[in-house]
Amino acid sequence: MTMTPRDGYALIATLNDLLQLEHDALPNYALAIAGLRDRQLREELRVFRDDHRRHARELAGLVRARGGVPLHLPHLPTGLLKLGVQVAGLAGGDRAVLLAFRANEWQSQAKYRRLADGDLPPDVADVLRRAADDEARHYAWAADALAALGLGSGNPLGLANAAFARVHGMAAEAIEAVGRPGLELLARLTRAR
Repeated sequence: MTMTPRDGYALIATLNDLLQLEHDALPNYALAIAGLRDRQLREELRVFRDDHRRHARELAGLVRARGGVPLHLPHLPTGLLKLGVQVAGLAGGDRAVLLAFRANEWQSQAKYRRLADGDLPPDVADVLRRAADDEARHYAWAADALAALGLGSGNPLGLANAAFARVHGMAAEAIEAVGRPGLELLARLTRAR
C-alpha cells in the first residue's frame, strides 16, 4: 500500500478507532471478571483481558510510529453503552455476565476481522490479524461457555443473545463511524511533521 499523507491520516484514525475499541473493552472485562462467580471463567477472562492490554500497547505503538497521538480513551457514547450492557449482567449471575460479555465481544471480533482483511502496511496487517484471531477466539469461547451453561444456539435465550450481540455491535459500529471524520481531523492536527 503506497502511503500518501491522506492515507497516513486515515490509517492513524483507523488505528485510534481500534485503540478506543480496546478502551471500551477493558472496563467491561474488569466488570465481567468481578461479576463471575466461577473461578475458571474468571481466569479465562483475565487471560483475554491481557490480550486486550497487548492490543492497546501494539496499536498505540503503531500510531506513534506514524507520527500520531494515541487516544487512550473509550468511544463516546458507545463505550458507555457497552459498559451499561455489562453492568446490566452483573446481578444475574454467571449466565447473565457471559450474555452481556458476548454481546460486547461481537463488535470487536467483527471489526478486527474486517479491518485485518484490508490493504494495509505489513506491520499493521500483522498486528490486526493477530488481534482478529484473538477476538474470534474470545467470542467463540463466550459462545461455548454459554452453551455449557444451557444457553447455546438451541436455546431461545441463547439465540436471542446472539441476535442482540449482532444488533448491539452493528449499532455501535454505525455510531462510531459518525466520529470517524473527527478522528481523521485529530490525526491531521496532531501528527508530527
